[in-house]
Amino acid sequence: MSKPNTPPRLIGDRERLAAERKARAIWWTVAAVILAMIVFGARPLYHFLKAKRAEQFAASADALVEAGKWNDAAKQYRAALQLDPLGYHGLEGAARLASKADRPEAIDLWEQVMRLPRCTVEDRQEYAALLIRSDRLSVAEKVLDPLLKNSPDGKTLDLAARYSLKIGDANKAAEFARIAVNRAPNDDNARFQLADILAQSTNADRQAEARKALWEIAGKDGPYKEAAIEALARAPELSPDEQTKVLRALDELTPKNLTDDLLAADLRIQTQPDDASRIYDEEIDRWRSGKTEEIVQLARWLNVHQQAERVISLVPIEQALKNNVLLLTRLDAMAGMQRWTDIDETLTRPDLTLDPSVIESFRARAAQERGAVLDAEVHWNHAISLSGTDPAKLRFVATFAEQSHANVSALKAYEQLARFPREARAAYDGAERVSQRTGDAAIQRTAAERIAAAVPEDPNAADQLAYLNLLLNKDVDANFTVARNLAEKFPNRLSYRVAAALGYLRKHDAGSALAQFNAPAPIDWKQTQPAWRAVYAATLLANDRHDEAQQIIETIPVDRLSPPERALIEQKQP
Repeated sequence: MSKPNTPPRLIGDRERLAAERKARAIWWTVAAVILAMIVFGARPLYHFLKAKRAEQFAASADALVEAGKWNDAAKQYRAALQLDPLGYHGLEGAARLASKADRPEAIDLWEQVMRLPRCTVEDRQEYAALLIRSDRLSVAEKVLDPLLKNSPDGKTLDLAARYSLKIGDANKAAEFARIAVNRAPNDDNARFQLADILAQSTNADRQAEARKALWEIAGKDGPYKEAAIEALARAPELSPDEQTKVLRALDELTPKNLTDDLLAADLRIQTQPDDASRIYDEEIDRWRSGKTEEIVQLARWLNVHQQAERVISLVPIEQALKNNVLLLTRLDAMAGMQRWTDIDETLTRPDLTLDPSVIESFRARAAQERGAVLDAEVHWNHAISLSGTDPAKLRFVATFAEQSHANVSALKAYEQLARFPREARAAYDGAERVSQRTGDAAIQRTAAERIAAAVPEDPNAADQLAYLNLLLNKDVDANFTVARNLAEKFPNRLSYRVAAALGYLRKHDAGSALAQFNAPAPIDWKQTQPAWRAVYAATLLANDRHDEAQQIIETIPVDRLSPPERALIEQKQP
């Protein structure tokens, strides 16, 4: 018996239900995919949008930097980094701005930029430049090395020259600068940098080469024309014809500015010393109505030329009280005239706005000049105390105490200044200068030890400490190794070879000590430090070359030697 046929309507309902079930399955599948995309893609999308917004903030900051609105730009970079802490644009822009503003966070920002895949050669150059300025020389060397190995451009060679100058290798600096000039002989920037390096040499031939290059740059229009003329005006030992030529070049510069005018005045005073008084008065008449910063520059120039009375006339007390920098130049002039009573009266004025640490420094100097030693010490200590944790104030007190020959107080101020990492090198350099003035090698050694601890990557600091330790016969073996290694690594650095020679003398190896002075070029000993001449003379004495030693000894100002340095040449006299 056959089954009855299914009605067509039921067949249609089943097909419709199956289609609906299939549609729902497809919909749920699509929904699941969309949900998965939302769940797993939300975070990347969120980060993408944040990075996009951060890029906008960074671009806005770039525009603000171009407009000179650095504070607003810093806020925009900060917003960019809050959204995307590892974003290249925000980090690189913030690092460049921090470098321009000399902010302490600049190095940390550049270190993060260096880790990014997008880091460029220009970024590495900016970082190296900052490290060199900050005396982070060992890190700078690591950044520069790969740049030098990969077809270095002019900027890299310039950085290498600056680095070499910092470590005291002037020959290497000149070598890098020459390579830059050879690669771009028409680049006035490279030529000017080479001339600047050569001009710092004590070698007459190098100074002559520097002047020749500067004359060539000064003889044509360009961005370095004025700088070259100014460098020539400051150059020592210009011939009368060169002085006349520089004067003419300075007069032709337009627009006129005070710096060039004072350089011209210096040259006129050299060539016409009998007219000095008239020249001073002409400069005052020409610039007395200038801007405040110009009055300050003019007053400082007059103070350098010991024209204190003219400064007092140029800067009356009523005008000086309106600007503290002007007031300081007036006080300097009064100090030059030994008007300590007048200085005390000025410092007690109720309308005085000088910082208390500055006031106390001048009070200390006034008491010191009157012979009131205890009062002076009290005021110096108060000045240091008032400086507190402000490095700028401490720097002023330390420098002023050093200039006032208040050695103990200067060392105290420099020691406190050295607690700030960014000030450590300058502070210890100052402490070393002061300690050298005392003639006490033990004090010098303490200062050098602190310098070496603060900047362990600086070979100059290591060499100075090794030299002083060898001078005092302390840890001879260890310090001899340091001095010898530095001399081998930097054979063109005479100070390193002097320390190594002293080490060989302490090791009773006179021949090796003498070999340290077998330089490719002859050494002009009259241009070197008295201490170096003492070591060289001691080396000659140890090698029984007494006549040559005596010739060197006769050129040494013995009062500028410490007792151990004097002993080097006194105990070996025949």
